[in-house]
Amino acid sequence: MTIMTLRGLIIVPVFIANLSFAHAKLVEYEFDIDTQTVNFSGKDVEAMTVGGSIPAPTIEATVGDTLRVTFHNKMQVGSSIHWHGVLLPNDQDGVPYLTTQPIRAGESFTYEYPIIHHGTYWYHSHTGLQEQRGLYGALVFRRKGGERVKSGIDKVLVLSDWTDENPHEVLRNLKRDDDHYALKKDSVQSWYKVVAHGWKAIRNRIHGSWIRMGVMDISDVGYDAFLINGARETLVEGVKKGDRLRLRIVNASASSYQFVEFSGGAMTIISADGVDVTPLNVDRLRLAIAETYDVIITIDDEGKSYELRASSEDGTGYASMWFGKGQRVSARTIEKPNPFVMDHSMMGSGHGARHQGGHGTHHHSGHVVGMMTEYQGLKALKKTNYNPTRPLREIELNLTGNMMDYTWSFDNKTFIESDKILIKKGETVRFILNNETMMHHPIHLHGHFFRVLNGKGDYSPLKHTVNIAALKSVTIEFAANEEKDWLFHCHNLYHMKSGMTRVVSYEDNDDVKTTYSENSFENYIAKIGNPWYGFGEIGIASHMVSIDLQAENIKNELFLELDSDYDRLYEVEALYKRRLKNFLGVYIGAKSEREDENEKSDNTALLGVHYMLPLLIESDFRIDSEGDFRFGLAGDMQLTDRLSFAWNWNSDDEYRLELEYEVNYTISLVANTDSDYDVGGGIEIKF
Repeated sequence: MTIMTLRGLIIVPVFIANLSFAHAKLVEYEFDIDTQTVNFSGKDVEAMTVGGSIPAPTIEATVGDTLRVTFHNKMQVGSSIHWHGVLLPNDQDGVPYLTTQPIRAGESFTYEYPIIHHGTYWYHSHTGLQEQRGLYGALVFRRKGGERVKSGIDKVLVLSDWTDENPHEVLRNLKRDDDHYALKKDSVQSWYKVVAHGWKAIRNRIHGSWIRMGVMDISDVGYDAFLINGARETLVEGVKKGDRLRLRIVNASASSYQFVEFSGGAMTIISADGVDVTPLNVDRLRLAIAETYDVIITIDDEGKSYELRASSEDGTGYASMWFGKGQRVSARTIEKPNPFVMDHSMMGSGHGARHQGGHGTHHHSGHVVGMMTEYQGLKALKKTNYNPTRPLREIELNLTGNMMDYTWSFDNKTFIESDKILIKKGETVRFILNNETMMHHPIHLHGHFFRVLNGKGDYSPLKHTVNIAALKSVTIEFAANEEKDWLFHCHNLYHMKSGMTRVVSYEDNDDVKTTYSENSFENYIAKIGNPWYGFGEIGIASHMVSIDLQAENIKNELFLELDSDYDRLYEVEALYKRRLKNFLGVYIGAKSEREDENEKSDNTALLGVHYMLPLLIESDFRIDSEGDFRFGLAGDMQLTDRLSFAWNWNSDDEYRLELEYEVNYTISLVANTDSDYDVGGGIEIKF
């Protein structure tokens, strides 16, 4: 037995001989999960690590081996490990309480399962938002007898996005303001820019507003760094002319789609999500969140250094890996998408993908595709269709939600509101996935591979994660050959956390109750699946003071709003609102106001309905305990990157017109005219 220790990592290969399987091997790893200070962007941040590193160390095994991995949780909070894309026993899948017990603080847990298929996969925490904090790493399961496609160098590339903010604060920011990170990403879609882009942009904006969709964006979060193997830039030495390299690329980003391009020529895709495919040459490869691809590249000139660049799809940053020393040959910069002239259906479709002048040349036999989008070029090596005698169960699921509330769901039901999706062992299950949102969603099914019906018929590719483009539909199907419960969810970490998750459950018959039973998983979800988020604003102006406090979870909102002058006039409302649908809510509450310093306060109860009209105009219908009815309208416009205009009016002839200049995320300068408090200006503080 040989033991090797490296940065908190212990690897113990143990060889077992027996009569039934003379060459079986137990491959054993042992890691600490702990916190550690890291610096990827010039700022020290406390992160989470496996084996002392980000990404976690690569775990390797060969088909026929048994993998045993022990994790010692040194943190003060619980954790978990999910083996993404791996076929394994249900109790090893790593979803806390659903399939596997969590790795509690200060305790250890051992996962053990046989390796029954080869390919490139990855592992990550399935607890809270820990994946964004660093708990992810690659898996390489090698083909017994050697790889089908030979290469001289085999290298793993783990792509990721990094934020210096606490991920829980990121999600709170998105809940508070769907456009929170636009300024950081230089993607504010102001009316100044809309008009500058001409009539098509104006028509697009008006059309989007009319159907009550906010401005288009490619991504939600403004990141501080993008990494390959935990670094912004890496040099791979020792390559020479003619070398063939197999790159195992894992997109372990929490919420970023990645474009990959090699300056030395086209890349040949040989595997997708761990499954070998018919070789396909591409100039640029897009990886949805959680996908893996194996590609072959060849070095043409050892006197040059070629760049493999992984760029965020929204054009806000990239990471590089350079191959060889010498004159640097750069990959192209990904231009930021122009949302002003794109239809929603074009989001993420990419741009021209041919190499331009100044790049190294590289010759391949066969057709070279500019960029593979939506899997149209992906083809299995052998037939993947299922036995037609198997019973077919067809399930249509709509991907729903919106950026304004930052709530995501299937069929307008978030995880805590939904039933399990019931299936039976022995069926072929077909999911028709209709994306009704303007965002892309990478959908992942645990414990199964599914066929993506991309027009290749019997040779439709097998995957475990599939991108559903904005306002598009994708059909997948899988053989229901497992048992128990498996998670099915969007792999954008913040979308999953905000509700776009279901459980696929194997049941003996359709009469079984479809809601969650009283068990620890239900209790766990009840605790963590519907958190409250709180926000506040304090305005101090020359003519008035305003305080707005708000708390919300998936379906409920609490409001406290106070306006007052510096004398005796004031108006305060306390409301509880229940969201019924995307654009509809009802509320109850109370109001107290003094409109004249010589009068007593007027106190009333309120009952109302809030509804979002076309053009994103908020409407309000209310009646108070004195029988008075009031109708109101409100809206806002982003004029420039930092300047916005908001207005409201109601049938009591009350109104406010306000200009706000955003200095930073916390402080704004405001000027307004109010029917009750006249004209003035001041400062607004957000928290």
